[in-house]
Amino acid sequence: MSEINSSGSINLYNEKYFLEAVDGFREYSEFNGEFLSLFDRYQRNVNLMKLMPGHKYLEFGCGRGEICIYHALQGGTATGVDYSADAINLAIEKAKSLGAQVGFVVSSFADFKALENHYDRILASEFIEHISAAEGYKFVEIAYKSLRPGGRVLIFTHPNTIQRRFGYPLVRLFNRLQGVILPKKQSDTLDEHYRLYHLNEQNYFSLKKMINAFGFKYIEVGYDVDFSKTNGFFKKLAFKIIKNTFLRHLFLTNLYVVAEK
Repeated sequence: MSEINSSGSINLYNEKYFLEAVDGFREYSEFNGEFLSLFDRYQRNVNLMKLMPGHKYLEFGCGRGEICIYHALQGGTATGVDYSADAINLAIEKAKSLGAQVGFVVSSFADFKALENHYDRILASEFIEHISAAEGYKFVEIAYKSLRPGGRVLIFTHPNTIQRRFGYPLVRLFNRLQGVILPKKQSDTLDEHYRLYHLNEQNYFSLKKMINAFGFKYIEVGYDVDFSKTNGFFKKLAFKIIKNTFLRHLFLTNLYVVAEK
């Protein structure tokens, strides 16, 4: 039996999906090309990869294209790739309405002809989990070849499989002891197409192994979690302990890796 790959789920990524399900869809109608109008996750991606106006920027799985459009309006060169024609149509329409010059392309990451040693920044946000494990390694290989020396790739992914398997049951148990009953499954796993959407979920160790298979000279793997809105002294203390110990692998999600060629 051949390995499952992402081509079998392409029909799921339609206009409705991008306008009603993908993170940031509520903010999309108000997006005006400025940084502060970007969805919070996209703002954090821009900061994590240290995207600067002069960079040549390539995004795989660009969806509606907000970061590409933002970057182009900042004076940068942006290329957005997605194998959903509906997503690219939305991106083109939004770019046109805002006067942004972006090269949007309908293509799988494997078929896209990326220029070697060319890009300053490459982003794949909430992308790696939607392709197979073998495709994931192929993607990292392509990203490495496409970056110029000193260029950076950012891979952001949700969820964390260790948190799914071990952390959440512990959270359920802790809450049960306090008389609070949490659902057996986390809410984002309940969609009927969840297993078709998520072919290649990661954890800290699998993500690190994958990126280490190539020649990057700088690698940072971590959890991008915003603790600033946490209320209460003891909650803040607990989150600080979790963030700085092995417990982060059990209870945190929002995995990322930044790697420099």
